[in-house]
This record gives sequence, structure tokens and C-alpha cells, in this order.
Amino acid sequence: MTAIAKDPATGVTARAAGFIHAAAWILGLAAAWGATPEAGDTHVGITTAYADRPVQAMAQALLVHGVAAVSLVVVGSGLLDWARRTSNTAARMAGWAGRVAGALAFVQLVLELIAVPGADPASPGRTGALFEAVQRADGVKMFALAALAAAACAASQHGTLLRRWEVVIGWVLAVTITASGIGYLLLSTALTPTAFISLPLLLIWIAALGAALRHRP
Repeated sequence: MTAIAKDPATGVTARAAGFIHAAAWILGLAAAWGATPEAGDTHVGITTAYADRPVQAMAQALLVHGVAAVSLVVVGSGLLDWARRTSNTAARMAGWAGRVAGALAFVQLVLELIAVPGADPASPGRTGALFEAVQRADGVKMFALAALAAAACAASQHGTLLRRWEVVIGWVLAVTITASGIGYLLLSTALTPTAFISLPLLLIWIAALGAALRHRP
């Protein structure tokens, strides 16, 4: 109990971050449902969507790539603290992967803060290129999240961190989000739909991971 209280990135903070991550994604998707462009859209379609609904697009960006990014960094920091106290190398790798994923999400936010206000349907090339850069960064972020899931599951041998069902979800997440990452990195419309599977798993699993850090000494 004393060890948890000493570090703000663990305990109640990590648990809250896990739930905030899920809430930010849900609110972000709801704020701009059907109003933002998708992978595979033309530059004209991307720019028009941003120009027509900038408020919704900005709200989604701030929640999904802002608030959620901070939450990932906090969870990653909680894992690093737990790794230091337990000398668990896999947990240390997971913690750094979480921090990297959060940093990549912040890069996406910066790109969107440039793309959305500057959307001009008369000159769609710049906005379209920025949107594609966001998607490719998303692909790299998904690889970092896959590494986070795999390393955290590896760190959970003998139930030291995650419970069995959380480990199962973590391994499934690692596989599905890797496929999603390939799709977004290559802008492949054949693979990007796997995000419909990996995203719900991610939200559930990050919340479970934060809660696990709350209850582990």
C-alpha cells in the first residue's frame, strides 16, 4: 500500500487512466460518428469532411489522440514502476511500449491540429497528405500497442500481474491490432476493418491493465 502511494503513476492513478482511455475513445467516436474521413477516402472527400464538420473533427482528435494519449503514458509509467519494484524485464518493455504509443498518438493530434483548420476543398492535396500521415502513424502506434499487450502478457506468468482471461484478451489483442497496424501503415482497405475487432479489445484490456496495476503491490 505504501509503495502505491509513493508514485502518482500507479495505484488509483493508473486505474483511472485505464478507464479514462476507454471513455475518451468512446466519447471521441460518438462526437464525430460519420462526420470524419476514413482510410481509403480521396483527398477531396477527406478535405470536404474536415471543412464541413471541423468542430466534430477537432473534438474527436482532442479526445482520441489527446486525452487517450496521456492515459496511455500514465499506464505505461505505472508498468515501469511495477517493473522496477519486481525486477520484471517484460513489464519494463511493456511500460516503454505504452509510453511510445502515447507519444505517437500525440504526434497524430499535432498533425490533425494542422489538417483540420487548414482544410480547403479547393486545394485538397495538403489536407489529404496530412490525413494519410495520421493513418500511417496510427499503424506504427498499433505496433507499439501490440508490443505493450504481448510484453504485459509475458510479464504475467503465474498470475503476477494479469488474470488468465486478461492474458487471453491481451494475446488476441496483440494479433488483431498487428493486422490493423499493417492495414493503416499501408493504407490498405482490406486490413483496416480489423480495427473493428482490435479497438474494443484494446479499450477493455487497457482498462483491465490499469485496474491490475491498482491491485498489485
